[in-house]
Amino acid sequence: MDTKQKKRRPAPKAKAAPKNTKAATTRRRKTAAPDTPDREERSRRIQKRRKAKAANPPKVQRVIRPPKEEVPNVVYTAPKPLRRGKILWKLASMAAVVAAIFMGLSVFFRVDTIAVAGADKYTPWMIRQASGVQIGDALLSIGEARVASRIRMELPFIDDIKVGIRLPGTVEIQVTELQVTYSIEDENGTWWLIASNGRAVEQVTLETALGYTRVEGLVIRTPQPGQAVTAVPGKIVDPDDGSAIELDQTDADAQLATLISILQGLERNRIIGQIALIDVTDVNHMRLQYPQFLTVLLGDADRMDYKLGYLASALEKLEDNQSGELDLTLEYTEDAVFTPTR
Repeated sequence: MDTKQKKRRPAPKAKAAPKNTKAATTRRRKTAAPDTPDREERSRRIQKRRKAKAANPPKVQRVIRPPKEEVPNVVYTAPKPLRRGKILWKLASMAAVVAAIFMGLSVFFRVDTIAVAGADKYTPWMIRQASGVQIGDALLSIGEARVASRIRMELPFIDDIKVGIRLPGTVEIQVTELQVTYSIEDENGTWWLIASNGRAVEQVTLETALGYTRVEGLVIRTPQPGQAVTAVPGKIVDPDDGSAIELDQTDADAQLATLISILQGLERNRIIGQIALIDVTDVNHMRLQYPQFLTVLLGDADRMDYKLGYLASALEKLEDNQSGELDLTLEYTEDAVFTPTR
């Protein structure tokens, strides 16, 4: 068998395009359709439109576009590693500076004068002693809250206290004393004076208590001077059949809250020192008793500010030492009803 491979014949070459392009063009023209009147007319119209467009070129319109906003390049910076030791060192340095400043001020600024103003019942010396501030104390170590608490505990007739510091070494104490107090009995039968905010002032005798506006129908636990009082649950006795209703601590707290609202309302309306008795035994049927046998019925605690304001106006219209009953319960009418004693 012959191992020689037979040679493949080369592929036939494509016929080259005719070199005479003119002859090809002539040949194409010969094959094209002859011009017709419609084509000539269409060609003339096209030429006419082109000439008219060239003679009257369209106006160029100006287009105004808003400027492009420049977007800043965002550069990402990798966070630096947290160095705890460096932060602790800075904090320690700041603390040392503050301590040095405080120590320096404590050394150079000390109390050399204690000024007291507003004292009437107590002498300035008593207020200075109760404040605990001494000559030579560090001026910046004096706290207003601490000084006020000391004075209020030692001198309960002090109502408001303001403590100020004036460089280089003066402590100013401005006090406001209580103007009005009320007497109330505790669970052991002892009488106390209380302020309109419910704070105990001092323990007094029965004879002294009778000289103040007395609170009836509410008993307090034995307090400490300068501290807020708390109520003891009592009972309500029905005057018709003599039956009694025992009150719980919630009822007692409601009685005390109502009493405080009445006391503060009386002071706001300047009804001070005129009432002999405030009866809050039943918070739904409270009353005020005047020395000249004038009884004021308040009813419940609803609209108490309005009732006491109405009372202040009604007292101006009543004659002096006029006895009777003034109904301010406002249950049936918006007007107070006065019934004189026959």
